[in-house]
Amino acid sequence: MRFTILEKIKAETPLAHLFNAYLSGLSTLEIFSTPRESMRACRLAFAAEARGDVPALSILDQAQRYYELTVLSNALGSLYWHIEQAAELLDKFYAEHGGDLTAYAKAHRRYMLTEYGDGEDADWHHNGTGDPEAGEGWEVTETDDPARLAEYSLHQELGRFFPDPESHGEYIGTSSPIDFHRFTVAVEHQTDFAPRKLFAAVGGVEMPLYRQDENGHMVPIPVIDQIEREINEDVANERLTAYFCAVLNAAQHLAELHATMPPDDAAGYALLHECLSNMLAVKLEAYPPF
Repeated sequence: MRFTILEKIKAETPLAHLFNAYLSGLSTLEIFSTPRESMRACRLAFAAEARGDVPALSILDQAQRYYELTVLSNALGSLYWHIEQAAELLDKFYAEHGGDLTAYAKAHRRYMLTEYGDGEDADWHHNGTGDPEAGEGWEVTETDDPARLAEYSLHQELGRFFPDPESHGEYIGTSSPIDFHRFTVAVEHQTDFAPRKLFAAVGGVEMPLYRQDENGHMVPIPVIDQIEREINEDVANERLTAYFCAVLNAAQHLAELHATMPPDDAAGYALLHECLSNMLAVKLEAYPPF
């Protein structure tokens, strides 16, 4: 049986680590949301709730959490991929074309036509070698015409990573912090599920926790040490969720920038490049104002 909902991002960037830490913060919620029923128990539980017999642990609530966590996991994986790919495209643009938008469009047009064919008659010419009827000797006709280069522009290519009215799924700027709020609160308050608090809630008294000392003996952990650790974890979790929300806010700003910038705005691409690189490095304090 598959008991994992939250799939970690397989990358080593600070942003991947941030998203994975956020997902780890939902591990307790994942445990309580993952289905473990037999098909019979599942059928009977849904049927009971349909009749109005709602148990203490609602299978409808559990099903909703399972679906939401699955969407959340997919969304973070997709968002990360789009941020990474957009950043790599801009890296390549500056490395290979030095910021020259026309040079990029011409090279991209040449690649797309050569790789996938199609185009119009004016996009091709025969070089006099081979049999044209057999598809031999055809080469891409170069052009500087802005109208013919428009569909191969950097702006058009970057559009793959940002949402539009027809897009389905998670792109850069699709969702805002409010869309993740319920789960962000759970990540921020992970210590509510600390063993000390859980034992106290269930038993009504503090239950001793133990650790192994340097001699291999099990010794009780002082309550004050447990509380101090929880406070440190609370501070770390608050910092984690603050950065997480900052990434989502930055993504929305970038989506707006891409949607409104002129396709020939060199400064706009430089800003996109800087911000995407900073997002991958989680250097959000480096953002210039939008």
